[in-house]
Amino acid sequence: MACPIAIRTEQAALTSCPKPAHTVSMGKITNRANVEGAGSSEILGQVRSLLLSQRLGVLGTRFEDAPHQSLVAFVVSEDLREIYFASPVQTRKAEALHKDARVALLVDNRKNLENDFDASIAVTAKGSAEMLSPNEALAVVPLYVKRHPSLKDFAASLSCRFYRIKVRRYSLVSRFQHVEDLLLG
Repeated sequence: MACPIAIRTEQAALTSCPKPAHTVSMGKITNRANVEGAGSSEILGQVRSLLLSQRLGVLGTRFEDAPHQSLVAFVVSEDLREIYFASPVQTRKAEALHKDARVALLVDNRKNLENDFDASIAVTAKGSAEMLSPNEALAVVPLYVKRHPSLKDFAASLSCRFYRIKVRRYSLVSRFQHVEDLLLG
């Protein structure tokens, strides 16, 4: 049984566009407002495509009462509800996660070119992270190493731990100001 997914679409506050919203449940769209633009399957497809095409993301945490970002190699679950990454135990990132599990992971496809404003897309996965148990990590390590073969030794090191982000929301930004939120239930 699939959990419901809600999608909200909006333009940046600087525009005068309406803020349409709709809910997706079991693959069907139920209108809650003036819905325009891409359907739910297209939005989910864009999120999936971006997450599968990129190998790195920027993990946002809170460290010593300030935002802290870390570059992480990740792998995403088939249903997009979980994202896995690894970290040595003795890092700011690990310390931050121990104190506050709330995270955001930014993944984008920019190329550092002028047309990135219109051509690039970015997804922010928001949720909470937890360290995997050794048994849970055993199932994730092969997937992680398959996607990141150069990190095989890192993944096998005694100081490395694997984490799971339980994603609650994806925010997809395209065309510089077009924002679509996918709420995972």
